[in-house]
Order: sequence, then structure tokens, then C-alpha cells
Amino acid sequence: MSEPLIRDIPHIKKNLEQVEGVKSLKVAMPFLGPVLKLFGVDVGQMKEALAGTDELERMAEELSSIPDRFNDLFAKRGWIIYDFMNVEVAKAVITKAESGDIDGAEADLVDYYSPETVEWKLRTMLGIKAFHPRMPLAEKALDDYREGRYHACVPVVLALMDGLVNELHEKRRGFFAEEVDLQAWDSIAAHSKGLNALTRIFQTGRYKTTADAITLPYRNGILHGMDLGYDNKTVAAKTWAALFATRDWAVRAEQGTLSEQPEKPKKTWGELFQQIRENAEDRARIEAWKPRDVRLGEEVPVSGEACDYEEGTPEHALAEFLNYWKARNYGYMTRRLPAREREPMNKAAARLRENFSAKRLQGFEFQSISENAAALTLIEAKLRYEEDGKPVERSLTFRLINERADGSPCVSGKPGSGWSVYNWGAV
Repeated sequence: MSEPLIRDIPHIKKNLEQVEGVKSLKVAMPFLGPVLKLFGVDVGQMKEALAGTDELERMAEELSSIPDRFNDLFAKRGWIIYDFMNVEVAKAVITKAESGDIDGAEADLVDYYSPETVEWKLRTMLGIKAFHPRMPLAEKALDDYREGRYHACVPVVLALMDGLVNELHEKRRGFFAEEVDLQAWDSIAAHSKGLNALTRIFQTGRYKTTADAITLPYRNGILHGMDLGYDNKTVAAKTWAALFATRDWAVRAEQGTLSEQPEKPKKTWGELFQQIRENAEDRARIEAWKPRDVRLGEEVPVSGEACDYEEGTPEHALAEFLNYWKARNYGYMTRRLPAREREPMNKAAARLRENFSAKRLQGFEFQSISENAAALTLIEAKLRYEEDGKPVERSLTFRLINERADGSPCVSGKPGSGWSVYNWGAV
């Protein structure tokens, strides 16, 4: 019997089925057009949106194939794909590996896990309540990673991953426990080709002391002092990657959604038409988007209250966040946290208070605003604050992402979306 494919999990299959539905709609348009006009539907706009159906099908097929191709190539080397992994990076390393340069592809994966990327992904771990008390140690491990102290960060991250799984597993088994099952329904990472494959590799018994460099984070060999050559970036990067892949399972374990959930009602034709219109609008926004030439000190003030900045802009959002910090209003600061970190609000506010209460902001100045993508802006700001009675002045680049209420990124200007400060914990 062949191994189940990741592309067959429900939400990927559903996406492919929706594309098939759009193709069917395109075929039926000559007959449906006159009827839709009677209901006030803009048939011209629909035809324009449906014109890209072939390209949509190609993209959907390519995206659905990426998880299986990635894991088939890299799982045995200690890498698996997961929800928050950069798709473009995954596509690039797959292409390089399939062309025959898998060592080069793995080197690119190691480079992908820069300290900045690890820091951003570490913030997503706050979406797991059980990880909150583990964050201080994780941040210390990140400091070690940033400074190249891989010998120090690897054991800590392995321990955090093991403890997180142990706390959430119904049988109280950690990541490295024998026969641990880390499968979850409708999950890319928590698939039989994902985390379970990874645990078997990391659990490998290591019974002989060796000082030779290793490239896999063998837990037993490292923590029991048998593998002495683990002090390298490759092992450290794979350890972080495994922690972030474990997030997918941990979120479902906390929410009680490890098993199949009741099927949601299928979309009506009216809802499908609405979705097509929204997709067309999103595409038009992306095509029309271009980075602004922001002139600080002229059109945009370098400092001020939130009301001094145009509403809906990333600088308005960051000014709002910083002024609430200055006023020590941690509850209102939660409004600019990433969507997945805002609830419950009292706990989100408590995390902000823990991070900011000892730092009393005196003022800030925006030094540069870089719009890197339609949903991503980097704002460098000089902060002046008092910490433990001592004045501090430092520059920090804030990473702001425009997102929907469910936390998914979207092009700036989309109704119902807003800018969130993703690396707030770097202060």
C-alpha cells in the first residue's frame, strides 16, 4: 500500500476542487451570463477574473505538489515543510535539489534560518499558550544562535521542543519519546511524512563517542555526550526548523483539533461569485501596488501622535503602538499585535507588560520607511527610553505586516485589514 500523500489532506484537496469549480464556471459562462445579468452581476468583471483560470490551475497544482516533493527530498536530512515556511524558499531549494545539487539546496536552507528569520518565527510560537513560559529560554537560545554559540543553543531548543510536546500530548510523551505519534488531521507538518518521520531520525540511538562533525540533531547523542561535533550552524538551523514545524501540531493539540472536524457547509453560488469578485479585486490591488517614496520630515513627520499620520498606513500603526507604550496602555497595544497573538486580550496585555513595563518610552523618531512588498513594511525608528533608571537610545527596525482578521497577510488597502507589529519582542 502506497504512503499517504500530503497533497491529499482535506484543505489542499479542497483548494484543487475549487479550482476545478472555477474551470467549470468558465465553461458555463456562455450559458450563465445572460441569467447572471438579470441578477445584477457584473458579467464583464467575472469574465476578466475567469480569464486567468489556466494560470490559476497551474499555480494550484504546483503549490499542492510542494509539500510532498520537499519532504521526499529533505526529510531524511532532517528538514520538513510546515505552514509558516516561506513557499518561495521551498520552491527554490526543490528546484536546486531536483537538478542534482541537493547539498547546495541544503546550504540554502541553512542560510534561510538567519537570526532575523528565527526571531520572526519565534514570535509565531506565542500562538501556543504552553510555549509562553518557555519563551525566555528560547530568546536566550536565539542570542546564542545569533552569536554563533551553537553548542549552547542546540540543547536548549531540543529540550524546549521535548517539553512542549510532553505538556500537550494526551499520553504525556515528549518529542523524543518512543512511539510518540505527532499526526494531526489536515496538517502539512503533522503528517506521517512530516513530524513522525522527523522524530524517528532525531531519536536515532548513538552509542559511540565521536568528535566528528554531525549534520543532524541526534538528541540522544547530543544530550548524553556521545556526539561531540554538533556545534555547527547546520545542526542548529535544523533544530530551530523542527521547533517551528512542531508548532503546527501544538496549536491543534491545544485547540483539540487533532482529529477530523465536522465539515463546514459548502459555499453557495452567491458566495462563490463573491469570492471570485474579491479575488479579482485583490489581484487588481497587487498589480496596482508600488512602493511609496516616503519623505520623512516632509509629507510624513518623523515623530508625533498616531493622528499625525495617514490612517491605514504602517507608520500610523507603529506610531499608535509606540504612543500606547509611552502611555503604558498595554491593553490598547494589543490592537497592533499580530492577529494570532491578540487573544485572549488580558494575557496578550500581560505579555506586553512583562516586556515593556521596565522600559519607559520617552520618545521616538522614524529614520526610514521601506515598503518591501504589498503586505510588508520595514520602519527603522530611534527609540529613547529609560530602563532601570538609566537612559537608553537605540535604533530598531520594526517589521509590519498587513493582515486580515484571521492573521493571513493581504495587500495593503484591503477593507477589514490592518497593520501589525510582528517583532515587538525585539525591544
